[in-house]
Amino acid sequence: MKQTLMKLSMLVALVAIGGHATAQWSVGLRGGWTTTTISRYNAGRIDESYALLPGHEAGIQGSYTFNNWFALCANLSVMHRSHRMDRNLNYLNPVYTEHHNTYLMMPVMADFMFGGKRFMGHILAGGYAGYWLKERRNGTTYWMTDYNVYFESFDETRDFTDEDLRFNAGLLLGLGLSYPLDNHWKVGIDARYYYDLTSHHRGDEHLADPRYLNTVAINLNINYDL
Repeated sequence: MKQTLMKLSMLVALVAIGGHATAQWSVGLRGGWTTTTISRYNAGRIDESYALLPGHEAGIQGSYTFNNWFALCANLSVMHRSHRMDRNLNYLNPVYTEHHNTYLMMPVMADFMFGGKRFMGHILAGGYAGYWLKERRNGTTYWMTDYNVYFESFDETRDFTDEDLRFNAGLLLGLGLSYPLDNHWKVGIDARYYYDLTSHHRGDEHLADPRYLNTVAINLNINYDL
């Protein structure tokens, strides 16, 4: 019995030592490009269509590697999650609005790693929380008289109202590739899909009108292993 306990103790100690030897903190910077679309219930707005708009992302990131195939990682970044609305009626073709939204985003992900000593692949899965910092709108609006339709351009920063839900959360999936430069520095690229689970607009309580943002982000990153 004592020999069995001793062997188990030695095995636990070896596993702990091995896990400590491979475990590692890493910190870094990231930046890249985003494209965002909006999912919205039509609610009778047959003359409206929505399209993606490009944007940017920049932030810091960190990770804790447990072994050669699994890590936990998170980042804090400022992300553009913008979209465009066009009016489709013939006489309103020039009318559109671009919504340039800026969010503070914090995703937390599991990182499943695979590959060799040089190039390493990454499968990312997790969730995120975000906060809507500001919205700038630009486009063309219109007004009508009995005989004419008039158009006017605008560019403004919109004030938030009680109908805006500034906190949001969702799920993300991603793929990445990294390459070590030396024993501490490594560079990489990843592509992530952010899928909102919360609407960013409260809307009329008598008319269901949830509005979800879906963002694809492609980022370059550089990391330092501590």
